[in-house]
Amino acid sequence: MLRNLARTFETALKLHASTNSAPLHCSRRLLFSQYENRGSARKSLLTSAPFGGNEAENDYVPYRQDQERGTKARVLLQALRERFRFTDDELQRIMSDELVQRCYRGKSLAMTMDALQLEGVSRRSFVEYPWLLSLDNKRLELKLQLIKSMDIRDINHFVPFLRLTVPRLRKLVGALNSERTTMPQNRVYYISEKLEVSPEIVTKYLSKRLFILEMPYEMFEKNLQHMINYNVSPINILKDLWAFRYTPKSVQVRLERAKRAKKDKIMPWMVRCPEPILQRSLKLSLDELNVLGEFSSVVEYLAHRLGFSVSEAKAVMDRHPQVHTVRVTKIKEVLDYLLDEAKFTRFEVAQVPRILCHSLKTTKERMDELKTHGCRPSSLVIVCRSRREYEKFLQHWIKQARDSPTTENIAG
Repeated sequence: MLRNLARTFETALKLHASTNSAPLHCSRRLLFSQYENRGSARKSLLTSAPFGGNEAENDYVPYRQDQERGTKARVLLQALRERFRFTDDELQRIMSDELVQRCYRGKSLAMTMDALQLEGVSRRSFVEYPWLLSLDNKRLELKLQLIKSMDIRDINHFVPFLRLTVPRLRKLVGALNSERTTMPQNRVYYISEKLEVSPEIVTKYLSKRLFILEMPYEMFEKNLQHMINYNVSPINILKDLWAFRYTPKSVQVRLERAKRAKKDKIMPWMVRCPEPILQRSLKLSLDELNVLGEFSSVVEYLAHRLGFSVSEAKAVMDRHPQVHTVRVTKIKEVLDYLLDEAKFTRFEVAQVPRILCHSLKTTKERMDELKTHGCRPSSLVIVCRSRREYEKFLQHWIKQARDSPTTENIAG
């Protein structure tokens, strides 16, 4: 049997050789190539270009992150591009959201997106709240029904509330609907008109502090009016809503104290902070007013102390922008020491405006230390340097003074 099989095989080789001009060893290689190349076939599939068979295997293929996220991610990206024409940055913001990352493999987020789009959810809302895509379809339908049961002008005004659980949202909607008899409009729109802020921004912050929508209307309305009367910034009110938990009388008293101290910017935290902190803040404001005197700004005060024009003083401060945030009381103390005690000139101070931000205690310690070694720096730069750089300069100065006793006492 084996002999017959060998004869058949030899006959096949002879027939193949007679019809092909290639040598025998090439024919044998061609016959067995299907077994030899089976291992390399997988390699060729993996290394071949994804967009065309004519490209060489070593052609560069650009890396695309969405290709590593599975078929559902590509479907979602395509749906987002087709329906809203998102930019690459907006798509990256949406796809990098934690909830979207967690859910896109197990849920059909495109269906959720279509349902929200049919309800009127805008392109901007999807970019601002990417987690909308991860909402459960059944619960989403119920949530939308609850929100639409209120007097709303646009579903996008209440999109942040879709993140609430169904029981919590039902309780909130019930509280707002119960005010229809006492209020001509929804409390969200009332806040929006009072603060002159769009409803989208109002709900963005109120969705994190729901007690504002459920607290007694009279208490809420009085506290809101107090803050408006004392010129508290609308955005600061929305960012710090805890002040509404205090009684209207205590809110008014705190705001009045801040106004009498001539605070240039009254903040909601002044209503809820401990008494010692409020007293310290008000004292600092009064001290600043005493230092400024007839001058209306820190720039004018600095121009007066250094003998420059206001524009020149502003240019000095702009060289180190952090100076604009330093209290005028500290600037006064630093200038008093540098000009009156350390005897630096106004030009030397103007050359290094960073010294006005530096700790006065550290400045004095370093100047006293340098003085004991006979060093009077020609520039204030070294005084402002880090501890390591200052120590390095000091050791260099001590070594130089030891090696050259006749060294000048001015350090550059």
